[in-house]
Amino acid sequence: MTSTTSKSVTLTKMCELHGIALPREGAVSARFQEAFPAAQYDEAAGEWRMVWKKGSYAESNARLEAFFAENGIAVSHVNKC
Repeated sequence: MTSTTSKSVTLTKMCELHGIALPREGAVSARFQEAFPAAQYDEAAGEWRMVWKKGSYAESNARLEAFFAENGIAVSHVNKC
């Protein structure tokens, strides 16, 4: 397990758009960008954004949760869909 300064991250589901409250810079952010190359950092929102197609939410959540668990970070979910 990798040690990090962050203990939790918020995943906001906005229907097809997911927001991930993770800093733009840092070791975990670099690994996140490698694991999820389609993710883009939204300066205005201050978070990473990813588009997931309807019907794949369970898979996307599982992938995100597995990534953060491997990095020792808990995930909290906010559903705005």
